[in-house]
Amino acid sequence: MSAPEQDDWADASADDAPLPDAADTVPAGPREPSAAEPDITESEPGGATAAALRIEEIDLAGVQTPAVLAADAELKSARAAHRKAILALEAARDAVADAEGAERVAVAKAEDYAADPDKAEWQRLGATEAVTKAGRALARRLAAVTAQEGAVADAAAAAHSAAFELRLAVQEARAEIAAAQAADAADVQEDAEAQLYYGSVDEFVREHLRFVYRRQIDGSRTYWAAKWWEHDEAVQRLEALWRSWEHLRQDPSTGMSVWWRDHADHHMAVLMSSAGPFNTGSTAYDDENKCGRGEPLPYSPPPAGLFSDVRHAEAVQGDRAEPPTA
Repeated sequence: MSAPEQDDWADASADDAPLPDAADTVPAGPREPSAAEPDITESEPGGATAAALRIEEIDLAGVQTPAVLAADAELKSARAAHRKAILALEAARDAVADAEGAERVAVAKAEDYAADPDKAEWQRLGATEAVTKAGRALARRLAAVTAQEGAVADAAAAAHSAAFELRLAVQEARAEIAAAQAADAADVQEDAEAQLYYGSVDEFVREHLRFVYRRQIDGSRTYWAAKWWEHDEAVQRLEALWRSWEHLRQDPSTGMSVWWRDHADHHMAVLMSSAGPFNTGSTAYDDENKCGRGEPLPYSPPPAGLFSDVRHAEAVQGDRAEPPTA
């Protein structure tokens, strides 16, 4: 066999060599995706790209229950599977690009052999067979891309399903937490009722307020009514003073200061003013409605049953701590 014939035989043998698998190919660089390929937008670690899942971030703050954590782990696993499918799809597309190049080379060589009168018939047949084999290899690569696109779509669907399950778990966890908080708030409210120091506004006025808020009442510049409970405005303002005192007394730092500044001084100034409810004319000058400097404010007991004790029976029977010095 002559040297040119040996070279031609070597070329034909090289054309007959099997094409490499997609996993063994060297990426040929980015190419334009076809209309049937997934939208590739999200950047992934390692420089690879991934088909856009378009899954919004789910806030897990404050709801990391076992069910939520399990659902979050499922979503992370689904995302990882999607990324893996995307990388396999990119490798399959690169393999298609390589197979297309190999087919073009085989076609060009077959055309050159067909036009070269010096080529033997077996050389032309070998070149033609190489084109056929390259076409079959390309078809396999294209089929692999189609299959991998389906795998990517399945992985995306699994990720969206996992995200839905995570959102559902978060919603259920938040509902459970809200229910628990509502129950706790109800317990706190019940405890607050049970822990009232004074059982009624009358008890608060009779045993506390009239002694700590001593003012000279003369019926001309300052006013008060021993029967304060006959005045609707006074009842509501004094009830507000009592309830705010019960709440703020539990703050050992600034509770009483806030009570005096924002509640006591405000309401008592209104009640004792000439424009307040106790300036009713001649009765303001009655001795029962007056007191000297440093004396407790006038007080007359209300009718029985007008102000019921709102404390629980067990709280009334138990020992009560001394109230803070106001």
